[in-house]
Amino acid sequence: MTSEWVKLTAKGDKPDTYVNLANASAIFAKGDVAEIWFLSGSGEEGKIQVKESPDKIIALLNEGKSTH
Repeated sequence: MTSEWVKLTAKGDKPDTYVNLANASAIFAKGDVAEIWFLSGSGEEGKIQVKESPDKIIALLNEGKSTH
């Protein structure tokens, strides 16, 4: 299994979050946040909200891939 880690800004007063996007099944824009859904999990446990847009998340992922 590959790792595709990116550092994202968690919604609210939570600390920054490192997310392995290799485990993500979808990224949605939802108002002023993005919601990332994961393959393992359901309901509220299967997703997180971050301040970056879906486009920014993909750009960060591509930046990480180009440095390896």
